[in-house]
Amino acid sequence: MNETISVIGPLNIDLVVTGQGPEDLQTLPDWQGPAAMEMTAAGAVGYTASDLARLGLPVKLSSCVPDDPLGEFLIETLQEEGVNTAGIRRVPGTLAGISAYLLLFGGRKRPLVYRMPTHAPWPEPYTPAEIDDLLDAGVLLNGGYLQYSQVWHGQLVDIFQEARKRGLRTVVDPQFPLSRLDRPWSQAMKNLLPAVDLLLLDETEAMQSTAFTDLDRSAQALLELGPRMVVIKQGPLGSTVYRAGWQYHQPAIRLGTLVDSIGAGDAYDAAFVYAWLKDWPVERCALFASTAAGVTVTGVGGSQTMPTSQQVEILIRSRELEQEG
Repeated sequence: MNETISVIGPLNIDLVVTGQGPEDLQTLPDWQGPAAMEMTAAGAVGYTASDLARLGLPVKLSSCVPDDPLGEFLIETLQEEGVNTAGIRRVPGTLAGISAYLLLFGGRKRPLVYRMPTHAPWPEPYTPAEIDDLLDAGVLLNGGYLQYSQVWHGQLVDIFQEARKRGLRTVVDPQFPLSRLDRPWSQAMKNLLPAVDLLLLDETEAMQSTAFTDLDRSAQALLELGPRMVVIKQGPLGSTVYRAGWQYHQPAIRLGTLVDSIGAGDAYDAAFVYAWLKDWPVERCALFASTAAGVTVTGVGGSQTMPTSQQVEILIRSRELEQEG
């Protein structure tokens, strides 16, 4: 089986600022103090691509970055993680998206400020040769489909349909729109979802994508739009996997003190896809994904603490032995 993961999606810079701000926020305008700062390759697919490579899978990434030092930082960081970046297009005269997480006041993911990129999220239109290269893989994965309205109902839909014809497994984590979109968000995905095998969302995204405020009904409504499997990530409550007439809940795996939850959902996505590609039982896929995500929240930002597949297996076996004892 071809285990290459072909990833399409937007990239940006994450700037994670950690330290201790004033407890009395009224003093904030006059406060100054030291802080630790980490800059990482992020966006809808940066962490996911890095995490898939960390798990040992071949990964090639199609995206756009500015033709400047920040764009080079994104490419070089991903290359260091083992991601094939040949499909990343440098776009002159544009600016990178930047998200700044100011974790100075007790928050583990907020407050957040951001700058939108001025380039396209990925290099559409693709040529026939570029599509053939994208589909020379076992899995086609898109992240961030909902974020940019200019790609809705566009060429990516055709690429996903062609991927299914060629026997690839297809995965989407649509995330959330960055411009106004009334409920249900699924209206922007109605042409894409019939070509999706695995749909990954968090609980807010799942409910906003449907007309329901109940997760089970939301999942059923999404399944009826075409995906073969829907996974809803629920943060500290774990995750639930849905197929037609069947569901399974996986509790969250806690492996230490929560430092921040940035990139935990991306780690879950990567680990679930890794296990799913190996045809493990769905229950094992969810456990593997929850364990990987549980590791990442014990460190600062994104992929820095993403475990290898061997490390995840060791942690799972260790917990199983504890429960048996």
